[in-house]
Amino acid sequence: MVAGMGVLLAIAGAGIALAPRVGAVLGAWCLMASVAALAAWLAARAGRHATPHTVGRLVEAAARTRAGSIVGLLAPRATAGASADLVGLADRRAAAVVERAAPAVRRLLGRGTRLSLLAAAGAATLGAALFLATAPTAGRAAAFWHPLRTLADARAPVRLAVDRAAVRRGDTITATIDVPAATRALLWTRGPGEPWRSAPVALDSLGRATQRLGPLQADLYLHASAGGRRSAERRVTVALPAFLAGLELTARYPAYLARPDEPLVPGSDTIAVPEGTVILTSGTASVPLTAAAWRRGSAPTRLAVLGTAFSGRLAPVSSGTWLLDLAPASGAPLEGDPAELQLSIVPDSAPVVLVPVPGRDTTLPLSLRQPLVIDARDDHGLARLDLVSRRVSQTGKVGEVLRQSLDVSNAGERAIIEGELDASRRGLVPGDTLRFQVEAWDNAPTPHVGRSAEFALRLPSLDELRAATRAASRDVARAADALATAARELGQRTGDLAQQRSRDPGSPRRSGASEREGALPFSATERAQTVAREQEALEARVRELARTVEEITRAAQAAGIGDTAFQARLREVQELLQRAVTPELEQRLRELQAALAKLDPEATRQALARLAEAQQQLRAELERSQELFRRAAVEGALASLAADADALRLRQAEWNRNDAPRPDSAAAARQRALAERVDSLARGLDQVARDLGAARAADTPLGAPQSAARAASGCGGSRSRAAAFRRGRRPARAAGLARARVAPRDARRP
Repeated sequence: MVAGMGVLLAIAGAGIALAPRVGAVLGAWCLMASVAALAAWLAARAGRHATPHTVGRLVEAAARTRAGSIVGLLAPRATAGASADLVGLADRRAAAVVERAAPAVRRLLGRGTRLSLLAAAGAATLGAALFLATAPTAGRAAAFWHPLRTLADARAPVRLAVDRAAVRRGDTITATIDVPAATRALLWTRGPGEPWRSAPVALDSLGRATQRLGPLQADLYLHASAGGRRSAERRVTVALPAFLAGLELTARYPAYLARPDEPLVPGSDTIAVPEGTVILTSGTASVPLTAAAWRRGSAPTRLAVLGTAFSGRLAPVSSGTWLLDLAPASGAPLEGDPAELQLSIVPDSAPVVLVPVPGRDTTLPLSLRQPLVIDARDDHGLARLDLVSRRVSQTGKVGEVLRQSLDVSNAGERAIIEGELDASRRGLVPGDTLRFQVEAWDNAPTPHVGRSAEFALRLPSLDELRAATRAASRDVARAADALATAARELGQRTGDLAQQRSRDPGSPRRSGASEREGALPFSATERAQTVAREQEALEARVRELARTVEEITRAAQAAGIGDTAFQARLREVQELLQRAVTPELEQRLRELQAALAKLDPEATRQALARLAEAQQQLRAELERSQELFRRAAVEGALASLAADADALRLRQAEWNRNDAPRPDSAAAARQRALAERVDSLARGLDQVARDLGAARAADTPLGAPQSAARAASGCGGSRSRAAAFRRGRRPARAAGLARARVAPRDARRP
């Protein structure tokens, strides 16, 4: 039994070692059943070695007696019918033999028993060692201890599982194979369009194994098999790497800038773009997308998505950094850093307006038309330019604002405009101020306004206007003299040139026909062209002088010089100047220019002769207007001086009433101002006398006014001078004498 137990343990150990093989498990159990039955049978037969018959034979052998001498007595059939005495004697003899042979038999039986026990113990020990060596409690032993379940598992299907069904390119996967009641399996794999490839896989005691596959570059198909069993086919999808395949950025500038679209390069560098710029975005990704947007903070600008493509517009309103946010349909994160766009929004600056002329506060000219030079510029373009002016009276009252539009069409980014501010119809009175500034608008969708500095144009006082009128009259008189002199010289040169023969100084004299047909010498052509240019310039000077006389006329009226004779004289001079440049003179000048263009010597000589005749009429008109204006200038000067004397008399009377009773520093200052005015009046009278070329004697028509002015401003005794000012005699006397000088001239005028 002990040996059988050892054999059973050995077989069980072998079955556990071979588990979960179904054949090994079932064979082990069958063998164990056979060994158990054999052990039971052997155990049942183990008592036969100790039967009387067996022991008798051993005694017979040990005593070396006759065979059957002992065994025969043990058989009941041997003593049947024999005498009891004989049987007893035989029994006693047999007992004696047994007693003598007992030690030897005992030794023989003991040795056999010990050998059997040792063999059984060895078998049991070996079996137990083998059994324990196979780990009977391990997982593998379960298949042995549950043979029916193992038999059922042998018919179970093969199971194959993967940890991920979709991976990115370059990733690896883990395949798990579960084959119950099996120790080995085959893992079959293939790529798209490839044949199957097998790889043996060793299974653990539970029939499981894991296999790492990869890195994968394409989709993978796989299944497992073990014997006649096969798993379902699995597919691992390899997703393409999610990355930005292409990106195009185009800056579309506002239309008013008239700038073409420009490509932009994303990155960490800051890109400066004008305000109102739109970034056109288009690009593709390597995988289908579900969303795309430019993100800055929590306010995304979404883009349209179609498959792997995206497009849209980004209209930044402030500087900052925008990131391109793409969402792949697979949910996998995008590889690499997101596209970055750093923008610096440059706002449109307001136009800059300068007025270099006049460039500062000044007084209005006599014509009441202030020349202006306006310099307006903008970084992108000008759309509108206005001259804004308002009248401010002496009392500080502000009049209505008047806007005058200036043409800046097609001016571009900068415009330099020459114009004038006409104040003749603004109702200004002496002492008023005309304030103006220039406003410019750019062509932005929301226009920006730029303004120049504000300038003040002061209308001079009556005294200043009269002084300016006298100075302008003297200037025009000198200009008329110079113009008459230039006309005389030009007429003389024109006549000389018309009488000169057309010949080459270095060649012999030719006949009349050939001379007429020849070309005009170069020197003569140059002189004729000079005459034509000077004649044209002379006519322009005449027209300019006529305009100047007209301005003096208006200035005299504004200054309160209402002398009708003076005004009539100025109108007469103006009419003479306007008639001086006749249509005939202009026609003669055009004929000369045409002849010079044709290089026709005869036509040039004739044109010069006719021009010389027309110039004589011009010279006569200029000389007549020169004399008339000289007389008008003197009359105007006398009239203005008379008006100054009247004003001085009134101020002196006011000083006598208000300041004379209380002599103080203020009264003295006003007295000195009045004395300076008297000195100025005397200087004006001296200038008129010089203009007429009259004697400075006291009995001349201007002698009395001059003497009165000098007496009013003289440096005699200060006490008598102050007394005279207090009485207000000298200014009054000067005013009276000046008026007396003007009156006779009015009477003598034809």
